[in-house]
Amino acid sequence: MANTKVRRSLLVSAVRNASVSCVVQGDAVQQYCRLYLNVTAAGGGVGITVVIRGYDMISGLPVAITPAGAAITATAGLYVYELVPSANVAAGAVMWSLGRILPVSWDVQVIHGDGANWTYSLSCEVFPG
Repeated sequence: MANTKVRRSLLVSAVRNASVSCVVQGDAVQQYCRLYLNVTAAGGGVGITVVIRGYDMISGLPVAITPAGAAITATAGLYVYELVPSANVAAGAVMWSLGRILPVSWDVQVIHGDGANWTYSLSCEVFPG
């Protein structure tokens, strides 16, 4: 089963006004991922950004392995973020596409720039190299 694409729900749809992270994921075989951030109510203000973090095996501390990229500030919609075998030009709904490998232990942090209310869900597809 590890050699197939797998879809996961990371954050269910909810109103949020502070930064949040999904549960730490474990993927010893899966190397790449595509995230889907579905914003159904935009809070405006400074906006929100998405970061994938890896975890140090010894300390257990997270570290950002992707840039936050451009903030989503006012438009509801579906936004895509990719860790793929080779970087692609971000276009359409793709906010960033990076040629990087998914860590064994990782999570996704949605960073809120201020206290505005946002409603969104986050899901992903992970797949082997």
